[in-house]
Amino acid sequence: MDQVDDLTRQRIRDWQARRLQIKDEMASHPERTLELSTLLDQMEDEHARILGEATPLATQPEAPEEAEPAPGLALRLSVSARSAADLRKLLELALHELDGALTAQAAASADSLRRYPGGMSGSLGTYAYELQATPHPDSAE
Repeated sequence: MDQVDDLTRQRIRDWQARRLQIKDEMASHPERTLELSTLLDQMEDEHARILGEATPLATQPEAPEEAEPAPGLALRLSVSARSAADLRKLLELALHELDGALTAQAAASADSLRRYPGGMSGSLGTYAYELQATPHPDSAE
């Protein structure tokens, strides 16, 4: 995921704090699990709205995107987490998802540029990646 404006970042932090409070309440009041689970489901919709309303910040100039990419594979990965343990888990999840993209890329024809985006956002934090497969000029013949 691209970096987002400070307001969105704060809204996500608030959302995560409320979500943790609800999970704590579920642990301490098992009789309310169904009610609180419904609330957590609604919070997922709220999270999607927050991300949908986010204002992306430009982190790199556009010139590298416009340049002819070199043949092969390129990977861009962005990860943010609250702790080292969460970061490790997010990297593990990203690598697992990326493995599927690599499998799809290997099965695809090698004559056109292909992009394989992926990502996740949740209580651990967020990650986003884009795998870019650029054909070798000789493979188009």
